[in-house]
Amino acid sequence: MQNLKLTLAYDGTEFHGWQIQPQLPTVQGELQETLRKLFNHDVRVTGSGRTDAGVHAHGQVASVETTRKIDPDAVLRGANALLPPAIRVLAVEEVSPEFHARRSARSKTYEYRIWRNPIVSPFHSRYVYAFRYPLDEKAIDRGTTCFLGTHDFTSFCATATEIEDRTRTIYQASWTRSEPEWVFRIRGNGFLQYMVRTIAGTLIEIGQSRLDAEQIPQIFEARDRRLAGPSLPAHGLHLISVEY
Repeated sequence: MQNLKLTLAYDGTEFHGWQIQPQLPTVQGELQETLRKLFNHDVRVTGSGRTDAGVHAHGQVASVETTRKIDPDAVLRGANALLPPAIRVLAVEEVSPEFHARRSARSKTYEYRIWRNPIVSPFHSRYVYAFRYPLDEKAIDRGTTCFLGTHDFTSFCATATEIEDRTRTIYQASWTRSEPEWVFRIRGNGFLQYMVRTIAGTLIEIGQSRLDAEQIPQIFEARDRRLAGPSLPAHGLHLISVEY
């Protein structure tokens, strides 16, 4: 068996997330069918994690095993020739049999992008969340630092999350602000469903003085999703990279 690591970029707008769903277009489904044609046998593609419907990726990672001995460059060219334009394979490399896109991952980086101008260009609207109302930058920055470190994120993920261990470690959380766009960048050892979008939504609530940054530790401790802010729309979220 040959084990391959694929690095992917995709526009999530037209897909119902990463994970295969019956009768619905998904990134995993498109990639798996493409590689089945290339390898001439059924394959199981494993992603570093699931992105929800509408979420974009600049550096998603997947692994797949094939019984054929095939040149990685040939996989790269062949996959991009068959995949829809919204999905591109950026790199393919042969890896050890032990490599697993999800289990081997050590950290991930996400960005949530907020458009601050009153008018959103049609060339940006699919990739940013438009929010033009006043926000207190200093309050948001105080709230942002509260997410650093190791916490139980039960209050900041989907209530239907099946994962029992909801403790995650955040290594970096910061904002980059420009005239049209604010970018929230967060890096951690793992993320739960809706976690980044809920953190961003909570920080927006803090910026509007609907929550105080000093309440964040209490929200962590309560493990109650109702106490945190809203989950912002999926189209503003981007998976930037996965580190191994």
